Amino acid sequence: MLRRAAIATLLMLLAACSLGPTFEAPKVASPASWREGGGSEGIWPSASWWRGFGSGEMDKLVAGAIAGNHDFAAAVARVIESEAQAKIAGAALYPALEAGAGASRSQSASLTTTSFGSRSPGPQTTVNLSLGASYEIDLWGKNRAAADAAIARVRSSQFDRQTVAITLMSDVATTYFQILSLRDRVRLAEETLKNAQGILDLLENQQRVGTVSDLEVAQQRSAVATQRAAIPTLVSAERQAIHALALLLGDNPEDVTVEGRSLDQATLPAIVAGIPSTLLERRPDLRKAEADLVAANFDIANARAQRFPSIDLTAQGGTESAALSGLLGPGSFLYTLASSVTAPIFEGGKLEGQEEFASARYRELLENYRQAILAAFRDVEDSLAAWNGSAARYEFDREAYEQAKEAYRLADLRFRAGTVDFLTVLEAQRTVFQAEDTLVQTNLARFDAIIGLYKALGGGWSGSLPPAAKPVSGSP
Repeated sequence: MLRRAAIATLLMLLAACSLGPTFEAPKVASPASWREGGGSEGIWPSASWWRGFGSGEMDKLVAGAIAGNHDFAAAVARVIESEAQAKIAGAALYPALEAGAGASRSQSASLTTTSFGSRSPGPQTTVNLSLGASYEIDLWGKNRAAADAAIARVRSSQFDRQTVAITLMSDVATTYFQILSLRDRVRLAEETLKNAQGILDLLENQQRVGTVSDLEVAQQRSAVATQRAAIPTLVSAERQAIHALALLLGDNPEDVTVEGRSLDQATLPAIVAGIPSTLLERRPDLRKAEADLVAANFDIANARAQRFPSIDLTAQGGTESAALSGLLGPGSFLYTLASSVTAPIFEGGKLEGQEEFASARYRELLENYRQAILAAFRDVEDSLAAWNGSAARYEFDREAYEQAKEAYRLADLRFRAGTVDFLTVLEAQRTVFQAEDTLVQTNLARFDAIIGLYKALGGGWSGSLPPAAKPVSGSP
């Protein structure tokens, strides 16, 4: 009775040793609110946030990028890879079964004496069937920790896939609006060139009748040439942006066209920023960093368990007979049972080094996780600051453009009336063009700021993922 109690106590202790490590996410202080403000407090962007810009063409481009982008396809493949690795790691928790069958035929060269004389014995046939099983008793949780680490890495790969998707959608939207903005600038440059050419024609007519000097004509010709030179640069930038969009879509540049003509066709959605404390749940890159931390925690347990003995159980059973009909007959069955204990004695410091490496790797990932959280809060604050700055600047730039346009109108009227020289008109002409071009770029900055904000907030992702393989223990 005492012996049974001792054995039961030992088994309970061993079972306790085999439990996987517990994990608690590090405590990180979250700000109560965003310093730069965040629109409607507590509201997060929609998961399909890009639809808020009111562009059906961009909706199609985002869908096309998810279907055709090779980086995203690679991220999906990495999820499948990690799931397969989890299956491999989890297999060690179950017994391994093997079945075999064989037949052999042999003949001896020795002679056998009978009443009829001597002769060689005939060929002998042996048939056998076997079934074997092996199992490692996971006393110290080594296999369990390895399986749980693999499950955590499945989650990590899923979070990484979501991060790639958010980045891809943001890049598509940013590139699309850049194309529209460049087309606005090209159209503006062409209109300005047309206007400058009209003034030059007028000056050349006045030069022929002697009312305008050669200097004024030369100045306007320089302005026309400068304006004409700006257009190829803008056209080249537009084409390069289309090529970049094609790469995001996974297509050749020749196969991609953009129908949108102006950034004015899109609308600016309302600014929302959610609650800072829930940012950790809505940023897949942070969730990935946490999953990597969980996996590293199990790696420590696995490395520590490698230093303890392991017990293997094996069983072999089967039947063997000289004839197929006798395989299931009496006396044909046989079996063996065995167990073995192996323990590391001297590994030259390898096992100790593996545990030290796993512990150091965990501390490294812990610091990376904390740094990633701080960087995520900074991303949101930077995006909000960019929005506030671009929104304010847009209003000032619009006022500057309106005033420059009015100044140019007055200068042109007075020049035609002969009350101001042409230099005044030329300067007003340059100012109005620069003001309008700046306004177009500031407008793009507003769109970029909102896209950057939505990306910093996790792209409207709710935090949920498709179910992964069932954890063995303690995995998130």
